[in-house]
Amino acid sequence: MSDSPSPTARAEVVHAVKNALATHGYAGLTTKKVAAESEKSEAFFFYHYDTKDDLVVAFLDWAIERNRGQLSRLDDDPVTRLYDALDFLVGDPRDDVARGINVAMMELLSHAPHNERFHERLTAYETSVIDLFVDIVEEGIAQGQFVDVDPHDVASYLVVTANGTAGAAMALGMHDVDAGVRRELDRYLRTNVLASDVTPPEGVLVP
Repeated sequence: MSDSPSPTARAEVVHAVKNALATHGYAGLTTKKVAAESEKSEAFFFYHYDTKDDLVVAFLDWAIERNRGQLSRLDDDPVTRLYDALDFLVGDPRDDVARGINVAMMELLSHAPHNERFHERLTAYETSVIDLFVDIVEEGIAQGQFVDVDPHDVASYLVVTANGTAGAAMALGMHDVDAGVRRELDRYLRTNVLASDVTPPEGVLVP
């Protein structure tokens, strides 16, 4: 890869990659198709990125950084933070940026077993999200707001369920699935995680 583009140009690059992935998929992705989603010339992309995988990695790094940033700014209260984190992962299909990121990352997941760069980044990201949920659950237990559960088991279940729901709703448009899983996640938390005297936040996860 040649000199890195400016932060403003990088933002345009990653949005162009996101849109091109959503439209053409990884197999059909080319530098020309990425450039078509941007005001930058094809020559600009060739100058800064040697291969299409370099472009995809730039997008992945940005998307992961964005999601981690969103999750790190949640409320300090473990109950509110747990609900907000789940709501963020399930996602809002009306949010064009979030939907585009989700569709693109689902596309890349299918290639991760055969692409070390994708695999490394996606695995590290998913692990960091599970670790964040583990921290939330451990804190909730310590404060008496959650019952004594296995933090890693609960965190893994919640993250994988939320990710799958986001894929169904955002990539496939199965919004009835989204609503149903949100209700079941809320029921699971009330029944299996929250202490009996704890009330979940209103209007989060289940509108």
